[in-house]
Amino acid sequence: MAVLDTNILVNYYFEEICKIPHGSYNERKIADFIECFAKEQKLRYYRDHLNNIIIYKDATEGYENHETLMLQAHMDMVNEKNKDSNHNFDQDPLDLYLEDGFVSARGTTLGADDGYGIAYMLAILSDSEVKNPPLECVFTVAEEVGLDGALGLDTDMLNATRMIGLDSESEGEICTTSSGGCDVMITKNLNYMDNGDKTYTLLVKGLSGGHSGGEIHRGKANANKLAARVMYGMLKADLNIRLIDINGGLKNNAIPRECAIIFATNNDLVNLQKVVDEYQKYFNEEFRDSDSNIRLDLTLNDKSEKQVLSVKESEDIIKLMVALKSGFVERSLVIEDLTTISLNMGVVTINNNQLKIDYLLRSPMKSAVDNMIDELKIIGEAFGADIKADNYYPGWNYEQNSKLRDLFKRFYLQRTGSKVKEVATHGGLETGIFKGKMPALDIITMGPNMADIHTPDERMEVNSFVNCYEILKGFIAEL
Repeated sequence: MAVLDTNILVNYYFEEICKIPHGSYNERKIADFIECFAKEQKLRYYRDHLNNIIIYKDATEGYENHETLMLQAHMDMVNEKNKDSNHNFDQDPLDLYLEDGFVSARGTTLGADDGYGIAYMLAILSDSEVKNPPLECVFTVAEEVGLDGALGLDTDMLNATRMIGLDSESEGEICTTSSGGCDVMITKNLNYMDNGDKTYTLLVKGLSGGHSGGEIHRGKANANKLAARVMYGMLKADLNIRLIDINGGLKNNAIPRECAIIFATNNDLVNLQKVVDEYQKYFNEEFRDSDSNIRLDLTLNDKSEKQVLSVKESEDIIKLMVALKSGFVERSLVIEDLTTISLNMGVVTINNNQLKIDYLLRSPMKSAVDNMIDELKIIGEAFGADIKADNYYPGWNYEQNSKLRDLFKRFYLQRTGSKVKEVATHGGLETGIFKGKMPALDIITMGPNMADIHTPDERMEVNSFVNCYEILKGFIAEL
């Protein structure tokens, strides 16, 4: 039984999408559905080996000579559920319900990010009332896990000069820029030796963390960097430290909340604790307003470790981690509060006799990304480490002159009586990928009101969902 009013076309397609499992890397079934749709509508389409799909719609009468417009959204959703949920994301449909004007999925994510965009495009393609220029509707995969679909799409299959990205979460807002970036892995081969000393564990915990795109400018602490500072304090106190293991952070796009370092020393707990207490005071003061719950725990381990690194190698690792930058670097002089350059030391581990430091660098300017790579390389090589940059994706830098943006702002004001809010993000978006591959593209984004995306509390305002579709349909008719 339908939850939404499926007499409304976009509601119908959203409900149909919610019946089909479509988590990241599991998009084949939703791609099959979209391909069948194209065949039923007798529309020309292209499907690649990744399951990206492009559907082409000819211009309506009178629009044949207008510039081609691209609409774009991603097929995958984030699969998260409550602990008490028995939902199987590989085979179960989402259990939709309405509450206070919002649609949600019981116990799970809703996938309105980016199911609404898929529904909008299917409705546009099948809506007989739509007046449109030549359309290219692009359905991508694996956005939530690295923008892989957009990166792998052959844009030679596209002719559009204008693009509307359908992956936003606030009605009346358009995004105007997104960050590019790349992964950087710093590695250092290690040699172990016999150990006869007691071992200790330093645990840095209690940090608030956050997404390195949206939170990096807020002055939050990085657990890996704090742990390195404490260990360097022990070096300065001549405490004869020899490292055994490091385990900090979970993902390179998340500011690390915890870091554990296991080390050996012939010094006693009292002297070590003095250093830890000293740095606890430092961090309490430094992060009083941005990360006030930092806690440093030092414990004597019951189990002795037979193998340790040398004093020299331990010093090199600690000094390397202290010297390497992490965090906010620079903000925009054009857009208020927009971070334009940052880097995040997301994960630090020792595995298989090798130190690994996993970074994510962000900037809409490739030159800035390249400069950060150079800086990391210079420091890393000074301590005998290797640096490899990989998985670069382009950013979408703010354009002072955008005809499409100006047209939408005028249209929205005339239609609603309200001004469009322009926003920017330091996160990576598929719009940046397309801009990098197709530099002439003029881009805006739009979408309905949503909240708590990527969580089981995710919800979408139903009236906003329908209203934004009507706005999109009306705006396309102006193009």
